[in-house]
Amino acid sequence: MQDTRQAIVEWAKWAVTNHEHFNYTEGPERMSAIGVWPPKFPMAMDCSAFVTWCYWIAGATDPNGMGYDHEGYTGTLLHGLEIPLAQVQPGDVIVYGPGTGWHTALVVQAGHDPLTVSMGQQGDPSLVHVSQDGREPQRYLRFHTGAATVRTPEILLPKPVAPKPVAPALEGSLAEMAKAETPEI
Repeated sequence: MQDTRQAIVEWAKWAVTNHEHFNYTEGPERMSAIGVWPPKFPMAMDCSAFVTWCYWIAGATDPNGMGYDHEGYTGTLLHGLEIPLAQVQPGDVIVYGPGTGWHTALVVQAGHDPLTVSMGQQGDPSLVHVSQDGREPQRYLRFHTGAATVRTPEILLPKPVAPKPVAPALEGSLAEMAKAETPEI
């Protein structure tokens, strides 16, 4: 079984680079990109749908524990294994706020002030350090990241197109060619 952790991070970073393909919504279509391959653009999602999509598209199991049934929200992510900041790795998740949480983001760089990819408003996803968000409390979560098949963003890149053959140089003027092609009557 392969680990999808790096692929999850690659998809999150791909999304930042291609943020124009994402629309922020908290509406009923927010999980509609889950299960759609290849992705159809633009994709509509909120923070928890984005985290879920990154796990799904990389090939990991549903971090909500719901089998990618198009349900789930920030609170359903809380069933993950809570870990201390010192153990955080790229691919882990942060939930901000008390109770079921107010916001979630995907960690793409660990450290004392982790860098996350956040889908919290129109124009996102974007890179945000945890200190830039600042909401408390902050809970870091780890989920199972093993999978039989791992997908990475390279599969969405366009295939190189072979150049068209160049026509051989034409000799003579257009008038001569037209005359040669015109039958005499």
